[in-house]
Amino acid sequence: MSSGTTILLAVLASVVFIVTITLTGFRYATRSVRLRELVQEGVLLTEKGLEFPRSFLIGTLKVNYADVESVELIPFYKALVSILCFRYGVSVRSACTRLFHEIVVVKLKGPRLIKYQLLTPKDPAAFVEKLNSRIEQCGISRSGS
Repeated sequence: MSSGTTILLAVLASVVFIVTITLTGFRYATRSVRLRELVQEGVLLTEKGLEFPRSFLIGTLKVNYADVESVELIPFYKALVSILCFRYGVSVRSACTRLFHEIVVVKLKGPRLIKYQLLTPKDPAAFVEKLNSRIEQCGISRSGS
């Protein structure tokens, strides 16, 4: 074998090794019971706030009910048009676990890098209703609906 072929085989073996380790890591991270439930539901309501998956399902993000300014339920096509027309600017994070599904837009209070969170819970209408009632139970005044 020539030295060029040996180098090429070594690079190829290294790439395969790195990809295997990375995929195994992702699989291990997403197999936790809590994250699996979170991905199946799309978002969870806890006693203190919302919990939803981060980008690429690496961990979770938590938002207190006090940090929620408004909640809005919109169809997928309207959300897509809104995002493409920069209705929400560039301060949008999407944790959509269901494609072509109604989207819940959660607007967060205060100066933040990410102001809008797009979520796709299993039952969007019931989720919005529960979230609004939890916010009202906590005695938090908010604007919007």
